[in-house]
Amino acid sequence: KYDLWNLEVVAEVRAGLNMRNVAVSGDGRWVMAANYLPHNVVLFDAQLQLVRHWPTSTADGQSTSRVSAVYDATPRKSFIAAMKDSPELWELAWDGSRLRRTVLDEPLDDFFFSQNYAYALGASRPHADGSPSGQVVNLDVRRKIATLPIAGMPHLGSGITFDRGDTRVLASPNLQDGVISVIDMKSWQLVKNIATPGPGFFMRSHEKTPYAWTDSMMSPKAKHILTIIDKRTLAPVARIEGTPGKTLAHIEFTKDGRYALASLWEDDGALIVYDAASFKEVKRLPMRKPVGKYNVFNKITRSEGTSH
Repeated sequence: KYDLWNLEVVAEVRAGLNMRNVAVSGDGRWVMAANYLPHNVVLFDAQLQLVRHWPTSTADGQSTSRVSAVYDATPRKSFIAAMKDSPELWELAWDGSRLRRTVLDEPLDDFFFSQNYAYALGASRPHADGSPSGQVVNLDVRRKIATLPIAGMPHLGSGITFDRGDTRVLASPNLQDGVISVIDMKSWQLVKNIATPGPGFFMRSHEKTPYAWTDSMMSPKAKHILTIIDKRTLAPVARIEGTPGKTLAHIEFTKDGRYALASLWEDDGALIVYDAASFKEVKRLPMRKPVGKYNVFNKITRSEGTSH
């Protein structure tokens, strides 16, 4: 547990041997850890005192699973956890008083939520025949309701949603192909595939900008390129090209949406600040391999430009 004002550690606890990630409840009172080893999820209070742990046993009790990820779902006052080795999605009340289990056809490797938190949008491992692996899960009726028409390896955990015309759309990067897939969230049908220089990992936007930014960091030849897409036309409008061979990735917007920050992911790297309207570099802060950055305000207010 870190004090963000004084930048110091104030509490520490071992939650597992190999932990995937943690989630903090929207009211700040609870913390849940998702583990690869042991196979469990663990609930703590805000002082990191143990409240309860759950072995990730399947519904039939025959096996346990690693946990792919756990995320806070504030509008539902719950945590949502996806199992990596069993086709199940768990919803646990913040205080641990309730567990609801959704049984799926396939495990989810990662996922994120629709803006109203009624749906979890996730992807299973790529299919051998190349068929789409994305899933739409209705968290209220607790079942899969649609398959997302996205081939390859969609990175839905880094997807964003935004309004376009009279509908809301989902845009997702792809870990395997140089493409951004845009999906209509009413019909769950493909609107457009937007070509990018190479496979990417992160995508970000903001309510106050008409543009979405994405990287191509999974491509050996294009990992230095950021692509900027017009959300109105779904067409690329600009590229930012760094030094070939050096990774430029992981965009994050400031609270007001005026600036976009990118990581030059190298030992002699930097945090680079861009003007979100002109796409011009504003500032460069030298850093050693800055991996990621997260805007606290955008996260806790569930900005549509960030994954949540």
